[in-house]
Amino acid sequence: MTSSVAALVRYALVGVVNAATYYAVYLLVLVEVGYLTAHVVGLGAAMVVSFFLNCRFTFGVRPSWQRFVLYPASQAVNIAATTIGVVGLVALGVDERVAPLAAAVLAVPASFLAARFVLARGGRPPVRRPEVDPDPATLRLTVVRR
Repeated sequence: MTSSVAALVRYALVGVVNAATYYAVYLLVLVEVGYLTAHVVGLGAAMVVSFFLNCRFTFGVRPSWQRFVLYPASQAVNIAATTIGVVGLVALGVDERVAPLAAAVLAVPASFLAARFVLARGGRPPVRRPEVDPDPATLRLTVVRR
C-alpha cells in the first residue's frame, strides 16, 4: 500500500472517531437548540479531536499551535460541504438525525487533501527509515545472476 493510500485509510479511521464525536455532540445539543446550531457545535468539538488524531495517527506530525490555528482553514471544504449537505438533505425531507451522516461521507476526499496540505505541508510525512548498522563486518553483498 502506498503511503498516500495508507494515510487515506488512517484518515478514514480517524473520520469514524470524528464522526462519532460529532454525532454524539450533535444529538446532545439538538435537544436544546435547532439542528443548524447543533451542527456547528458538533463540528467544533469534532474538529479539536480530529486535529490531534490526524496530527499523530494519520500524518505522523507533532501538533503545534501554528497547525492548530491553520487546521480549521483546511477543514473549510469539509465544513462547507457538510453544512450545505445537512441543510439540503433536511430540506429534501431527510431526518435531521441522519442528514449529517450522509453529508459527512460525501466530504471525505476533499477534506483529506486539505488536511494533508496543512498538517503535512502539502507533502507526505517523512518516512521512518530503519537504522543501518555501520559495522562493515555485518554488511553482506548479494549477487544476483541473470
